Amino acid sequence: MTAERIAASRRTVGPVVRLAIACRIPPVAMARISVGFAVIAAIWLSLGSARDDGVGLGAAVAVFVAVHTGRVLGQDSTAPVVEWGLTACGLLAELFIYAGIAAGVSLRLVSAAPSGPLGQSLRGTFVAGLGGVGAVGVWRLAVIAVMVTVLVPMVDICLHGSAALAAGARVFGPPGDVRLPVVVAVVLLAGVRAGFLMVLVLGVAALGATVIESTRPGWRPVEVRGYRGDGRIPPLAPLFVGLLVTGVLVALGLRNLPGILVLTPVEAMLLAAFGSWHPHGGRADWLVPPLIQAAEYVFLAEAGFAVHQWPPMTFALVAAAGFRHLDVAYRARGALSAGIDRRGLGWEGRMIVVGIAAATGGLVVVYPALTVYLWWLNVRDWTVGWAGGAARAAGAAGREGA
Repeated sequence: MTAERIAASRRTVGPVVRLAIACRIPPVAMARISVGFAVIAAIWLSLGSARDDGVGLGAAVAVFVAVHTGRVLGQDSTAPVVEWGLTACGLLAELFIYAGIAAGVSLRLVSAAPSGPLGQSLRGTFVAGLGGVGAVGVWRLAVIAVMVTVLVPMVDICLHGSAALAAGARVFGPPGDVRLPVVVAVVLLAGVRAGFLMVLVLGVAALGATVIESTRPGWRPVEVRGYRGDGRIPPLAPLFVGLLVTGVLVALGLRNLPGILVLTPVEAMLLAAFGSWHPHGGRADWLVPPLIQAAEYVFLAEAGFAVHQWPPMTFALVAAAGFRHLDVAYRARGALSAGIDRRGLGWEGRMIVVGIAAATGGLVVVYPALTVYLWWLNVRDWTVGWAGGAARAAGAAGREGA
């Protein structure tokens, strides 16, 4: 961060920063507080009335303040555990709130149609039917929101490596930051579909701003191989072949593919696995990890919706996969691992498991099992692999800030 940006951050949440320093609250601990506020926001947003949404908006603002304060407290720390702790807490906060927004529609406490002061003007527009009909359509939008939320920090890592967040990502993209209260405010004013549309708009803006910043003179490709795994041939050509085939089949609908043909998207995407040995040093090779992960998220989501899997389960699985990808990437970013996710099966392993389950009719069992396993793995790695080091590094950063 430059001196001007540090000063601006401190002015935004200055009193809270001073209170946190006085109470000796470390950066990651401050960010963890945001997860509690996010649970509160999710509960109130699922209840449906304007008053409940107002309370949810207040809690979302508290999430932003807590996460932003944690980032200000940890801005001088380069410890990987602090960087991941702040990102993970912000990401969890967004996941809880998006799930709460969609859950209100499933419980029929929140209208799936445009609502609020601006909702009437949106009726009859594309926003009213965005995502599809009823609660399933809203959950589909929630899954898309998850994809955007996890891909923005992944793109930033692939473009900038261990450097600070890009300006575009700082403004729009960090999980749990200013985007969150903006989205909740839109839900309050125009309804849940408009809120999820705002997630997509701000996410695309963050991605665009980050990519534009990479075109400035002086940008050099970073090592991104650890953010996706190992392989054997140049990565981009087979990846685009896999993306093309996967996209066509998803557009046609997995439910229309008989038997083993459901695995065709997996086979197509496995072409990208052969490129993992390549050093990924080309100017465009930073695209490989985000595109691979986006294809995995689309496949997992489409498989779940195609077989009428319980929508919250599809949301939870995509969220678990996204959280896992960022966890592995932050470990590789901090030189704590090679970026190979053997225990999490890797993107290709998860796609194969889900593809076989869909082809054999076993998705009703495999989906919940894979979801529970991935979240157990995420929690275990956080508590065992990160938390102790995070507490020590964050405490040191807090003392330095004081």
